[in-house]
Amino acid sequence: MFDNYYLVMGKEASSKLKAKTLLESSATMGDYIYNVGYFDLAAGYEFLQEMKTTFGTNFISSNIVKAGTEELAFIPHEIIEKNGLKIGVFGITTALPAAEKAIEVKDYVESAKMKITELRPQVDLLVMLFNSTRVQAVNAMDDLSEVDYIYLSRETSRTRPEKSQDSRLPLTYSFGIQGKYVGRFDLDISDNTQPIKDVTSAMMTVSIFEERLNNLQKRDPNRPLEEIYKNNQNVLNMVSQYKDGVTKSKSALSNGLNTSFYSLIPLGRDVASEKTLLAVVDETLKTCDTLDKKGLQSLN
Repeated sequence: MFDNYYLVMGKEASSKLKAKTLLESSATMGDYIYNVGYFDLAAGYEFLQEMKTTFGTNFISSNIVKAGTEELAFIPHEIIEKNGLKIGVFGITTALPAAEKAIEVKDYVESAKMKITELRPQVDLLVMLFNSTRVQAVNAMDDLSEVDYIYLSRETSRTRPEKSQDSRLPLTYSFGIQGKYVGRFDLDISDNTQPIKDVTSAMMTVSIFEERLNNLQKRDPNRPLEEIYKNNQNVLNMVSQYKDGVTKSKSALSNGLNTSFYSLIPLGRDVASEKTLLAVVDETLKTCDTLDKKGLQSLN
């Protein structure tokens, strides 16, 4: 929601306006769930409460409590029913800004373990929204093995589709912090009692090798590759490698009952903007420039 964990002097008004615009816009996106994290509290807990009242923002957290109590400051989880599946979503954060006194954070590993114990018997898929660095996530991973998906929101790097995932651990992803990409997940669930197999690497291998074979075939579409390149052993070796890779990858794809495929979609200039929302963004940024000028003048 904010660029920092605190409000920059002179830019308080514009920072709050950007946050309000973000939450007002996301409120129209359906089942939008917002895990409260370190950078979301720059304007304080009361600001989030105001946003919840104003826009109906679905803030969640399983380990943020009101200071000095065991009372949760936000709802702890959501269970979404989609296409016959029950999907449990819960949020965890590792820390809060020191200046925030109205709320405090409980131990994130123990809180996550308790929430997993509670939700796992109730749902088909279990999703954890984890406001942490990658190092913190890696260190906690052994305790999170019963989660299906983990999405990191404080990690600055983004997970690339070609990166292989450890089949013994939850599928874990981060998308960077600049909003330049959207992560898409396609799930094919045939048996909700069986584990999910990530087929991203296999599908990408098939796509890349088939493209290379097609490029080699362009030299002569009417003859087999082995005949076209019979006098070039290096190319023949590549053809054999590519065909073998395609065969093995397709075999791996056919063995998965429940499969998950991850793709990273770049939000470049060729992606059309929704005109009404774009107008809101443009007007907000224009207003923010004016507010920043006034705010900086007040400091002089």
